[in-house]
Amino acid sequence: MFKKSTFAIVFLVVLNSCAIKPKSLEIDDWYAFSKTNTAQQEPSNVYEFADGIIRMHGEDQSCLMTNKSYKNFELTLEYRWNLEEKYKTKGAKNSGVMYNIPLDASDKIWPKGIQFQIKEKTTGDFIFLDQVTAKVNGKLVEAGASVVSPKFLENENPYGEWNSIVIKSLNGKITQYLNGKLVNECTEASSTEGKISLNYERSPIDFKNIRIKNISK
Repeated sequence: MFKKSTFAIVFLVVLNSCAIKPKSLEIDDWYAFSKTNTAQQEPSNVYEFADGIIRMHGEDQSCLMTNKSYKNFELTLEYRWNLEEKYKTKGAKNSGVMYNIPLDASDKIWPKGIQFQIKEKTTGDFIFLDQVTAKVNGKLVEAGASVVSPKFLENENPYGEWNSIVIKSLNGKITQYLNGKLVNECTEASSTEGKISLNYERSPIDFKNIRIKNISK
């Protein structure tokens, strides 16, 4: 018969072995489409995949969309602006990570869902697209085609450096983190599950270490 202390050790070992581990999202987990071609395309025909990095550049706005829908998740990833001279563009750098995109939403630029805005001076903003709503600071945002809810604080690294993003979505409560700090939060989001998209908005950008796991709290 196990002693209590022995049982406790065995229980902890079993519990740790059952812990939910993040899943890395690989090339086979995605499809791509663009503003001028909304048909689902092989990701490698639209973007560069090399050394664990997704490199987005080119003239056409586009999305890298997951095949699967996710609910109650924690999404982590890293991004940096691509500053190579051959990809240099004018204007404010602009991109984003979208999530809770309903499975029946149209593949268009830009689809229904919620976006973690990645843009000069506004990285961390919420953008609620296609009538999606939520409460921010206890106030319901007005439904609309594209509604912005500003970040709480600024925490983006200098150009050329990697930035880390964490998005937690749990039963309508969403928290957005940038480089370890909470930059935005909402509750009662009207879209609570769906696909995930990396948005290319004609500003060359790199992504890596994209991982997702289920959460319960």
